[in-house]
Amino acid sequence: EFAVEYLTEVLQHETQEAFLIALRHVIDAREESVSELAEEIGVTRQGLYKMLSEEGNPRLSTLNQLLKSLGMQMRIIGDEAA
Repeated sequence: EFAVEYLTEVLQHETQEAFLIALRHVIDAREESVSELAEEIGVTRQGLYKMLSEEGNPRLSTLNQLLKSLGMQMRIIGDEAA
């Protein structure tokens, strides 16, 4: 629950690069190893870290698969302020 709130806040108020780094922090804090998670989504551990770096530019399908593996999903919602 904390991870979801953290990532949502970063995504809403920060850059894409900051979001990818925040996602990497969430992954590093989990009990499951990064290697296991990388294997589950079909990339190497190094590839996962590269994808979640400031220079990372993951495909939407890979990002969705990663979030699904973390028990999360991406949603699009309307801006309530509009």
